Amino acid sequence: MSITSRAYTAGSAVLGKLSRLLPDGRPDPLAGLPGEIGRPADRLDGLAKATGGIRYTAEHDLPGLTHAVVVGSTIAKGRVTAVHTAEAAAAPGVVLVMTEHNAPRMKRTPAYATLQGPLGAAAMTVPVLNTDEIFWTGQPIAVVVAETLEQAEHAAALVHADYEIRPAALAFPSGRPYTPAHAVLEEPVTRRGDTKAALSAAAATVEAVYATPLEYHNAMEPHATIAHWEGDRLTVFDASQYPYGVKEMLAKKFGLPKKNVRVLAPYIGGGFGSKTCAWPHVSLAVAAARLAGRPVKLALTRAGMFTMTGGRAPTRSRVALGADATGRLTALEHDALAPCTGDEFAEAAAIVSRHLYACPNVRARQQVVRLDRIQNAFFRGPGVAPGSFAVESAMDELAWRLGLDPLELRLRNEPDRDPASGRPFTSRHLREAYELGAEAFGWPARPDSPRALREGHWLVGYGMSAAINPDALLLAGVTLRLAADGTVTISSATNELGAGTSTAQSQAAAQRLGLPLDRIRFEQGDSDVAATRVPGASAATTTLASAVWAACDKLVRELLALARGADSPLAGRSPDDVETRDGGLYVRGEPRGESYERILARAGREAVTVGGRSAPPYQTIKRGTYSYGAHFCEVRVDELTGEVRVTRWVGAFDGGRIVNPKQATSQMRGGIIMGIGMALTEEAQLDERTGRIVNRSLADYHLPTHADVPDIDIRFVDRPDRQTPLGAKGIGELGIVGAAAAIANAVYHATGRRVRSLPITPDKVM
Repeated sequence: MSITSRAYTAGSAVLGKLSRLLPDGRPDPLAGLPGEIGRPADRLDGLAKATGGIRYTAEHDLPGLTHAVVVGSTIAKGRVTAVHTAEAAAAPGVVLVMTEHNAPRMKRTPAYATLQGPLGAAAMTVPVLNTDEIFWTGQPIAVVVAETLEQAEHAAALVHADYEIRPAALAFPSGRPYTPAHAVLEEPVTRRGDTKAALSAAAATVEAVYATPLEYHNAMEPHATIAHWEGDRLTVFDASQYPYGVKEMLAKKFGLPKKNVRVLAPYIGGGFGSKTCAWPHVSLAVAAARLAGRPVKLALTRAGMFTMTGGRAPTRSRVALGADATGRLTALEHDALAPCTGDEFAEAAAIVSRHLYACPNVRARQQVVRLDRIQNAFFRGPGVAPGSFAVESAMDELAWRLGLDPLELRLRNEPDRDPASGRPFTSRHLREAYELGAEAFGWPARPDSPRALREGHWLVGYGMSAAINPDALLLAGVTLRLAADGTVTISSATNELGAGTSTAQSQAAAQRLGLPLDRIRFEQGDSDVAATRVPGASAATTTLASAVWAACDKLVRELLALARGADSPLAGRSPDDVETRDGGLYVRGEPRGESYERILARAGREAVTVGGRSAPPYQTIKRGTYSYGAHFCEVRVDELTGEVRVTRWVGAFDGGRIVNPKQATSQMRGGIIMGIGMALTEEAQLDERTGRIVNRSLADYHLPTHADVPDIDIRFVDRPDRQTPLGAKGIGELGIVGAAAAIANAVYHATGRRVRSLPITPDKVM
């Protein structure tokens, strides 16, 4: 399949001057190609990953490599009065023990470096190991470096400290809420109309509080860093989603020119947002390597990940809905509360309420309380995932109160413009997603009363919810090298965290250049390639596609320049006169042209290398760009034990043009599986007396396993967005949004019992 003319020109509005795509109505230069975009291609790195051919951060080895282990504080707030290290320093194999007294001075820098764009101003600037102040339980107070990991672990166990303990605020919710200066993705407060009056006049209302717990990412690969100094030049291998951001952060923290810092992270074993942040272990590994004069590896254990990195903050959402007798929303209030640390990072749960439904009177407010914990982190679907549980649960309650089908209630409140801004949507095909999902699931056959379906002691229920996620185009740069043999190598600082980025971008380049996929090579995860800000936000596909497209356009211009004045059918042609196909450049609509190999051979060139930058971020476009979806699920609830099992799932999504349906389907299933965990099992248990997480292992922090996951049927609307590169929109986080609400709504349909606090454990059902 080749990309349609509409899909191709859809990208032109964003790519603009950088890509010089043809305007609407002109011939599509991709028409007739053996289209890679839209083809369910296999992962290019799949075989290497499955057979162990990929090397992850902690698997690198360097001459003279040493191993580091962090010693954490045992109190949540106060200061260290003494660290006793003599016994550890004398232990076998120990190279050094680093404390605040001998650690290199490190400037206070945001953990997210200079992250820009729609992700907000989150930062972690508290000093670590350059202070005697303690800000959270487990904060590093010493780092032990030894010849082997076992020696470092033994010596670390010999370190102990004396403290001056101060009262710590640990319980949530507690303290005085306030409105932060920033929230993740959006402004903290939105007001439109008079919600109080509208609620008073409404024919039906719902008001309730919905809660989500502290959660941890638990990616397959734990966080790890290897640091190596050569004079004043620093090389770091890091399990990071954001290599260029880590480069910037380390350069500032250690007073280095950016050119002297290189961060390598080609592959990471999952991130889900946690690895967009350079947590304290990153700079500690670098500091220890400088002090030791040898390379240092600092790899967090699974338990250490719960102590040294932040998770998704718990949230409390008060939602009040009002509707007229026909089911039209007349009022929507959403007061969201989340904790933060000294650095404000608000889990903006109220974002869903601003954009999903048409309503004339809206008040959405994000507030925070300060606690003495490690900073919260981006977690797949930040803000929208916990917020959707609240809003979509409340919409289900309102539907029951009105006697309406929950799907019909949502259809009656579909907006034709972005409710928050009044701007036109770049595209919104949520109605089509509802239709796709409902038909595939068999939603019309759903009984219209709770507890109507039973199989023995299992109560059966159906639930549904809507999903929305902001779509973003961030900033990225790539280099593209066309070799004399006609192969293309694309290099990027962005890396592969499991979503299939390299495959999708190779497909985009292959289609744009008229090459088979096996002629494209994608090199990734090297911070020295170009400044790139693609740490997450489901933005990798569209952001990199924009940069790759721009590089391809520059390559065409370079090749035409080489053909100028030569004995070539391309001589004197402009980019608008030619098209890329069959492994070369050809006069549009004619058989005359030349292969890439021929063009370079005539010019005597071994290669042509060009750069490409993504177009300006979406914030400069005065339209609302979002991805959408609809979840439909079946649950069975054991009437005797309260056990909940998810037994069937259909998800239908509007993610613009789907570049690789095979990978996209996997992404959506992964998000839904995380949503099942969010709904039924996941909760980090914090001891609010000490600040310690007591279930800091995969034995006690319960993630869904194969036995917990049903067959998941994924459908795509697959209609291109006219404002985005390739017509695609981000979908990586969309699958988790609304999933927990769909399960909670199905549990109500099965049992008649409404659970408003996650996870939905048997005690809450019974």
